[in-house]
Amino acid sequence: MIKNSKQQALTKKRIAEFSDAISKLQTEEPKFSPLLAKAQIDALVYQRNELVEQAEEYDLLLAGNLAMFDVNSISDLPKALIMSRISMRLTQKDLADRLCMKEQQIQRYENTEYGSASFKTLVSIVEALDLKITEDVFLPKESREKNILLSKLSDAGLDKSFIEKRVAPRNLMPFDYGLWVDKTVERLNSIFGWTRELLLGDSPLVLGRDASMLARFKMPVGANAVYTSAYTQYAYSIANIVALNCTLKKKHIPKDFLFVRQNILEAYSEITFESVLSYVTNLGIPVISLNDSGAFHGATWRIHGRNIIVLKQKSRYTSKWMFDLLHELYHASQSPELDEFSVVELSESCDERRNDQEEIEANNFAVRVLLGEKSDEYIEECFQKAKGETHWLKNSVIQVARTHQLDCGVLAYQVANKLDSISKSNGSKVNWWGAANNLQASTCEPNTLCFKTLTSHINLENLNNQDRNLLEQISSD
Repeated sequence: MIKNSKQQALTKKRIAEFSDAISKLQTEEPKFSPLLAKAQIDALVYQRNELVEQAEEYDLLLAGNLAMFDVNSISDLPKALIMSRISMRLTQKDLADRLCMKEQQIQRYENTEYGSASFKTLVSIVEALDLKITEDVFLPKESREKNILLSKLSDAGLDKSFIEKRVAPRNLMPFDYGLWVDKTVERLNSIFGWTRELLLGDSPLVLGRDASMLARFKMPVGANAVYTSAYTQYAYSIANIVALNCTLKKKHIPKDFLFVRQNILEAYSEITFESVLSYVTNLGIPVISLNDSGAFHGATWRIHGRNIIVLKQKSRYTSKWMFDLLHELYHASQSPELDEFSVVELSESCDERRNDQEEIEANNFAVRVLLGEKSDEYIEECFQKAKGETHWLKNSVIQVARTHQLDCGVLAYQVANKLDSISKSNGSKVNWWGAANNLQASTCEPNTLCFKTLTSHINLENLNNQDRNLLEQISSD
């Protein structure tokens, strides 16, 4: 980082020297192989560009266009202090005079980015610069639009973390606030239909686009309705991109659990998340995995006749992923005569979901595909072996799974779910989910596998940059 006009002058001199050296190498006959000559030129260009960025940053600061600066952690504060001084057109001597110090002391502090300064010294420098420290320190004037945008989006249920992970461009320079706003506005327009004037104006943001495909579910008690609606619109937009660019051949979706189970076993010899995902994909159904918290639990959309399944699962246990995927497959098999169709799943613990007949049927379908037609008998056998003792359930689940060659994790979750239902009906407070988790195994990274499988069946070259970036960012942490 350039910290004073002398360093800036030296940097510009070095830039000119690099440019001259590059021009000379480009025009004269290479003294060695063309490949080595190109490598030498590339190295010089890289060094020159780094210096150019530093010089441009200093000029930007000196122009006084920075009123504030993002400080994401306390370690960012020293650099923010230096940038603030430059932006205020104060020399190192000017700051030293305000602090009754020698200019050389400020130079030493800034050369090490205040690595040797005490907290008390940092506070005195903040006061000397007459800075106001808030949640955001020294944000550039141009980024006021960014703050306005993020504030309005927050009111619409979309917080800063979500916007930066899933929507905003991630390959911009730190000071490209104007470009950040432009690109983010473009993407928000494609997702929600909001114009730039609306996003940066005084009117509140209203969700209404694709409402008929989003609102076919009851909001659970205590849910953040604003965030749920906004996030669902985002997920539907991703599903729409996939539906329009998927290369999979659409096939008939079977409704009979025994037929599905036999098909998976015949094709893959075992029922794992990998085999279930492959089976569903081969039916022409792309599977999108999202790992954001809250909103809905899963969804099935049919868009232009194409079924799309969306899984939202924070767990890495493949048993949960298998169950959810087969649950959504059941929904995808319904109403095949409709070209447009939607089912948005509530939280797993929501009573509206637990008591809905189609949800019960989807759960039964998933359980029977995973455990077979005797699934209820297996679950009951676990309770019989435990003889009413909850602390014996773990061993009984292991024994039943081994005897009948079942996935122990899948069986454990169904026992936990059964016990949960019993507890709610009789008013007891038995919770066996922790024990069920201890019986889980992970054979893969489900989220990563879903994304890899999805993108292998998308015409990525047909996507515009905006849609491609939105799709790529669904897998980022």
